[in-house]
Amino acid sequence: MGKVVVIAEMMWVGHYETQMKLFVPILLKKGCRVIVLCPQPQAMECWVDNAIPKYVDRFYASYFALGKDKSSFRKILLWRSIRDHIRLAERSTGWSVDILLLTWLDGMFPDKRWQSPCIRYFMTYPWVGLYFLPGIFRSDVEMRQQKRNRKMKRNNGIFKSDNCYGVGILDDGAYADLSKSIGKKPVILVPDVTDEQLPDIAADWVTEIRQKAAGRPIIGLIGVLNPRKGVLNFLRVAETLAPDQCYFLLAGELNVEDFIPAEREELKRLLSLGNSENCSFILEYIADAAVFNSLVNLSDILYLVYDKFYHSSGLLTKAAVFRKPVIVSKKYCMGKRVEEYKLGLTVAEGKLAEILEAVNYLIDVRNRETLLERAEFDQYHAVNNLPMLEQKLCRLLRL
Repeated sequence: MGKVVVIAEMMWVGHYETQMKLFVPILLKKGCRVIVLCPQPQAMECWVDNAIPKYVDRFYASYFALGKDKSSFRKILLWRSIRDHIRLAERSTGWSVDILLLTWLDGMFPDKRWQSPCIRYFMTYPWVGLYFLPGIFRSDVEMRQQKRNRKMKRNNGIFKSDNCYGVGILDDGAYADLSKSIGKKPVILVPDVTDEQLPDIAADWVTEIRQKAAGRPIIGLIGVLNPRKGVLNFLRVAETLAPDQCYFLLAGELNVEDFIPAEREELKRLLSLGNSENCSFILEYIADAAVFNSLVNLSDILYLVYDKFYHSSGLLTKAAVFRKPVIVSKKYCMGKRVEEYKLGLTVAEGKLAEILEAVNYLIDVRNRETLLERAEFDQYHAVNNLPMLEQKLCRLLRL
């Protein structure tokens, strides 16, 4: 019988559910027994029953979620809670756990260095983690050196645990410094893989937006719409351009309270443009991955001009899969990948004039076709696909 792997995920919004549904089949098909700890265990059980029913006897799911504890001990209690949930799962299944995969290591780092010994004491199982936002290990991220050093020492406090077997990252720009910092523990570059399915029948949204666009190029900003996604500048562009030039699609969960008070009034005003002659706004969480993909596929241009975002994004992989040119912020992980693989245009972060220039360039069908001919979508997808994920995940977990 294969190894027993626990996958612990404390959130269930955005990419978290998607990546769980990528990891679980890989491990089950490798002969592993898989225990999932997550906020929606019943949903995972139903999904396995429907998607991969022949593996149900090697799959177990149990509830686990990020608690509301705000005390200075919360990170210690979080690690202890995972340990206790694993013990309960072992008793329920009769399996002995071999290794734990923490799918959001960022949320597990101690707040203070003194917490690290306590975490090492409580976490008695071998573990690996996926580190999504390793900004302190990117030399091009502006940060006071004192702050950078403090955070590195804090994080290294758990990396040096004997039970830490390695770390996976998606951002190659942090690889060298992270590897140097944590010494002999392996750092594995994990591909940014995403769900690629489309629905059998086009969603009503897709049909309606396509009719409204009436042949105009559609510019899409899709996903969880928090402030760093560049929502305000996207809406400013929509307000600026003549309605007959292009069509704007804003889709995803948006909470106005996430924005600073100075931005809220402008945001509310710009959102009043919704469903006018040149925009459609779907301001709700899009849980169905196939419907999400259909909105990406509907778009002619993807808007990814994020603010202070230094790392990888699954939407670049979706852009490659569905062959959509992108507009992204310059530099860092996404900007460098877009320039390397010729996936679209890069603009200075937050510069409305440059964003407008890029949009005006790409809404011209001739320019868009020229870019699409040069784009290396297949090459990008070749290093960010399921076989590559399987290879790297198995290496990280020592399977």
